[in-house]
Amino acid sequence: MNQIHTIEAFKETIRDHQLVLTYISGTNCGVCSSIKPKIQEILNRQPALYPVEINSHEDQELAAQLSVFTIPAVLVHAQGKESIREARYFSLVDLEQQIERLVGFFQYSRWEKDLPRLFRQKGTPSLIFHDPNFLLYLLLHGGAVVPDLFGKFGI
Repeated sequence: MNQIHTIEAFKETIRDHQLVLTYISGTNCGVCSSIKPKIQEILNRQPALYPVEINSHEDQELAAQLSVFTIPAVLVHAQGKESIREARYFSLVDLEQQIERLVGFFQYSRWEKDLPRLFRQKGTPSLIFHDPNFLLYLLLHGGAVVPDLFGKFGI
């Protein structure tokens, strides 16, 4: 994981990377030490996440600026905005499910440029519309995507 020590470096990181997972731990935190390998496993399964680590004992000001007052903590930023925050007592299974949904959503956002190719054929590939993540993507981006689907591709 990439160590960050200043708020400026943190802001630059979340600006430069679409998905950032920040793991905040402490030097003498036994729970933090035991959870870190499990967080690393999640990161290995989700290569889209850029990993960042902050030591709250060494960088107390940075942790306070992020409003993290208990450890361990995990923050996930998507396109510069905090999307997931878990601290102290949390389920790693639930955390991974939240991350999978978020990463899945951003994978579909890359489809926007491929929609013309997907809809060149008459009709629509029904598989896409049965996927709840893609339907969520269409709903959230309806103003930009759905009229294009109906207008340009005759759906």
